[in-house]
Amino acid sequence: MADESSVSNVQKNYSEVINNNPVIKHYVKGMSRFLILWIIKYNKCIHGYGILKELDKFFEIFIDEMSLKKSNPSNIYPILNKMEESGIIDSELRTKNNKKIKYFKITEDGEYVLNYIYSRFDIIHNSNQWKLLFSDMD
Repeated sequence: MADESSVSNVQKNYSEVINNNPVIKHYVKGMSRFLILWIIKYNKCIHGYGILKELDKFFEIFIDEMSLKKSNPSNIYPILNKMEESGIIDSELRTKNNKKIKYFKITEDGEYVLNYIYSRFDIIHNSNQWKLLFSDMD
């Protein structure tokens, strides 16, 4: 029977492998742009802080396990700016409690991009290679 110290060492080593792992970070970064666009569509009109909070809900398990940090405004706002520059979202300034707050909404082009991604997800999930991957997860 293993003693407690050897069990905790195994857990600690596993935790070190997972915490801040680049594979997890790249997965989250790649999915974040799609999720941000969906969050904006779903909420109709939402400010950047609201997007941050909603995004963190998607990755809550990673955040709780400390394998990922909460979303950071310095990462999200440049993404929002690029999305706005590309025309898939638009923004408007509103005043709330004497503060100007930028709210984002999806554009027609953004809707088209989301629909394109949705259709590709359907095709991808029905391909043999993806079915094999998902069956391996069971």
